Amino acid sequence: MLQTEYKLFHESFMKNNNGTTAFDSFLHILPSSFAIFHTITLTTALRLNNNNIPVRFLVEFLVICGSLVLCTTVFSDVIGHIVLTFVLITITSIIKQLHGKCHLTPFVQIPAILPDFITVGRSIISLITAVCILAVDFQCFPRKLAKTEKFGFGLMDVGVGLFVFSNGIVVKPSAVPFSKKKFQKLVVSCLPLFILGFSRLVLTKEINYQEHVTEYGAHWNFFITLAVTKMLGTVLEGFMKTAEHIKYSALMLMMFHETCLQLGLSNFIMDDNGSRSNLITANREGIFSVTGYVSLYLSSIFIGTVLKSDGQELLKVREVFYKTIKLGVISAFCWKMIFVCNGMFGVSRRTANMGYIFWVLAIGTTMLTLFMGIEMFIYYTNFNRPQWQQQAESNTKSQLDEPDFHVPYVPLILQAINYNGLAFFLMANLFTGIVNICFQTMLLGTSASILIITYYTFLLNVIMVFLYVNKFKLKIW
Repeated sequence: MLQTEYKLFHESFMKNNNGTTAFDSFLHILPSSFAIFHTITLTTALRLNNNNIPVRFLVEFLVICGSLVLCTTVFSDVIGHIVLTFVLITITSIIKQLHGKCHLTPFVQIPAILPDFITVGRSIISLITAVCILAVDFQCFPRKLAKTEKFGFGLMDVGVGLFVFSNGIVVKPSAVPFSKKKFQKLVVSCLPLFILGFSRLVLTKEINYQEHVTEYGAHWNFFITLAVTKMLGTVLEGFMKTAEHIKYSALMLMMFHETCLQLGLSNFIMDDNGSRSNLITANREGIFSVTGYVSLYLSSIFIGTVLKSDGQELLKVREVFYKTIKLGVISAFCWKMIFVCNGMFGVSRRTANMGYIFWVLAIGTTMLTLFMGIEMFIYYTNFNRPQWQQQAESNTKSQLDEPDFHVPYVPLILQAINYNGLAFFLMANLFTGIVNICFQTMLLGTSASILIITYYTFLLNVIMVFLYVNKFKLKIW
């Protein structure tokens, strides 16, 4: 097929998708949580540590990345059966490992300065997104999981929202009033995203790369959305003194955004026949959805304050359990609000409306709740108080500061992704572009598609692990 014909075919294939259900889209994310649990169990049982990096990497890649690639492609139609199988295996494993350990409960402590569950959550969001941005260009990727045209639930719809969420939960509200100096630092920190956004714009126009204009607009893109959201969200957060102020500001901004959408802004954004004659109308999706993303960003900062440890280095397992329950309640509320919003005015990534914000928050908080549960379980089942005391006496402080001192909870692959987060996503976009230039992906068979997606995922993770092991941190700025 000629390149011009293929470009039109690719763009038309991506249009008019109505997605699936909120629950079905989440089911495709859920296996990654179980895969991480069983990876940790395997690496702990096999005593795989940093001296067995090749074997540890292979085990993690097969279990985590392998299940992710298969569940979002060829096994999508039986995802319910796969999740049920994972649940049964996990319950059996938990019962077996908990046997005879209830007496340890008062002694178990979990590191609280940099919670591992946040590292796992942020990294798995990046990994899922990296797999999906390439997989969506193949026929083996179900259309129901691709981005929706106007309203609906598609797995890829939550990508940008979860990135905003993962950035927000690690923000520490500042007690220092917002100043000119802080604003200058903010601009400098956002510049790499703006540069990436404009670079992507120039490259896609130069090589005539396929585009879906109704995603963000004619010139706007993912990186510009992240940059503008971070800048506006940080400025607003800088004027708020408490977590309660952040929470109510997020809710008020969300309601203001939804009110504007209901008063006609939504129709303006969704109008497929509308003019794109100037910079604002040409990028109406990106520009007018920013308010929704800023509300999501502030909401995520508030959730981060719920999880913080108030300066404590260690937390008892009961304290972490109470935080997990609190986060679970927030998650349940967000899931309830999804269905309320969907019944009233729908859920739309294109406008980042109230339903979309609650959908992203529901998935993000549910994932964190699961990862908090996994972290508690891993520390609980591997806790040996006398052994830990001996280690504490014999090790230097620098050794105690190593993240793997107690238990290798965070899989090596996810540690590596978190270490070079922005570089990982940039490389994923670059490799996706190369694959699409080299192959007419929509015309390939299932076997060839899975092989390419798997090799792409393998190469990405090999590079990230190599950089992490050798302590090479790639900084764009």
